Amino acid sequence: MLTPSLQATEPIRALPPGRRPWHISSLFYPAFFGGALAVAALAWENSVRLGTPASTRRWIAIFGISGIVASVVASYVLYGNDYGQAARLGYRVVGAVTFGVLYRILKPFDRLYAFRTPAGSDTLYDKMWGPGLLAVFGGGLIQLGIVFGGMAIIHAVAGS
Repeated sequence: MLTPSLQATEPIRALPPGRRPWHISSLFYPAFFGGALAVAALAWENSVRLGTPASTRRWIAIFGISGIVASVVASYVLYGNDYGQAARLGYRVVGAVTFGVLYRILKPFDRLYAFRTPAGSDTLYDKMWGPGLLAVFGGGLIQLGIVFGGMAIIHAVAGS
């Protein structure tokens, strides 16, 4: 009863650079600057790197799509047909909220990875500069297109 329960758990091998996961807290920056699409794409790739089950990736996709739809609706509800304000704040708030949900989904897998990987803190995670900037610019532009298009459709249907 008092024997340690994790003694039989084998450590996983250290992953090579380029295949290691990213710090999940670092996903906030692409979420804020790139929106829900950017953070969902990076969370999906990070979940693959962390070795999560398919059901976790399915939830990431569901919350990512929900975040994109919510950013369209929130931008229109908060700012009407003012695309400038929506671009500055509307989708960023929803992106940050989406980050919070995805952070909670990935946190147990990240903790398990950190516990089972025999490496120092500097070599445990990869840097996210390249993929993060690509997600912010690429995903952010696509996200803005979706938000603006969705706002135009809502404005045309609602007739405001």
